[in-house]
Amino acid sequence: METLKNGKYRAKVYINGKPYTKVFTRKTDAERWRFEKTGEKEQVEAYGAPLVSEILFGDFTDLWLKRKSSLAPRSTDNYRAGIKNHLRPLFGHIKLRHMRMDHGQELISHLQKTDLSSSRINFYLRVFKQLFFDAERWEYLPRNPFRNLSKLKENPRVITYWLPEEVRQFLDANRDHDYFSLFLVALNTGLRRGELLGLMWDKVDFLNRQIIISRTKDRYGVKETTKTGRVRFVPMNETVIKTLQNLKKENRSELVFVGKDGLAPDFEHVSSRLFSRAIKKAQVKKIRFHDLRSTYAANFCMAGGDIYALSKILGHTKVEMTSQKYAHLHPKYLSQVSEIINFDTSPELSSQVAHELKLKIVS
Repeated sequence: METLKNGKYRAKVYINGKPYTKVFTRKTDAERWRFEKTGEKEQVEAYGAPLVSEILFGDFTDLWLKRKSSLAPRSTDNYRAGIKNHLRPLFGHIKLRHMRMDHGQELISHLQKTDLSSSRINFYLRVFKQLFFDAERWEYLPRNPFRNLSKLKENPRVITYWLPEEVRQFLDANRDHDYFSLFLVALNTGLRRGELLGLMWDKVDFLNRQIIISRTKDRYGVKETTKTGRVRFVPMNETVIKTLQNLKKENRSELVFVGKDGLAPDFEHVSSRLFSRAIKKAQVKKIRFHDLRSTYAANFCMAGGDIYALSKILGHTKVEMTSQKYAHLHPKYLSQVSEIINFDTSPELSSQVAHELKLKIVS
């Protein structure tokens, strides 16, 4: 960068040995031009010719979504919503090759002004970075300018669940609810909403007292797979067995949980309407439908249940995931932790502790 006598700035870049210069009134404009020309230089060195794409960011997102159409519908919808509501309004009019790290910081500032959680903001940042990763991979850009864009720090999610007295209050208040059986089985198995709504009678094994989880349901319909892609076997207690046996007598649908009209409940309405109204009627602490799963897991641990068994029941891919969320609720965990530090005024015990400490130091 050269400062001229008249106060202007001259930038120079060599491409294939040929000098390119331009004079600017503002230093920032000169630096931006040199940065862009340096990008062209890198393209020439890599490909033998500059790959200068004039495509707008908004047009590239349309192309990107088309090429991602093979993904799960839910993922595609999430990507499309983030692009439509946040990315395209901010940057749709800007050429792809003009995007810089400043735009990434602008996106973060924009998202932080919304009511979105840190985890949701990070999801949109991942989509944003993936767009430019693919732009580089598909040779629309010589390099991804956002590869070093940092995500936000996420606060650990607090586990929300009901205690036994809250469970009883909820069940007592909703015994006449059309989907009382759905709530009851959810509380006694820890199954996910999609696993419950996608459950069919061919996967209820009364003989071996277990439910075979091999399919799930979402807003797009029933899928012959699970969230983790693995089949698992969930044990049924007496309450679940009796509940499902009674349902089977009066239910002619292949789906286990249907309304009095024989139709399956709307996937979204189970949480947003049916369950929320049931909570209001019972006057208990407000939780999500998914927190019935946490209620099962938390009370399983507090009753002394085995963490490894719980991990298998919940379908977690790693037992560490289960342990991290629920082990602190286990009574044995608390009793073991309590003995880690034990300052006693007894002379005999103090002498013993000192002797053991000395042996450890020497060894």
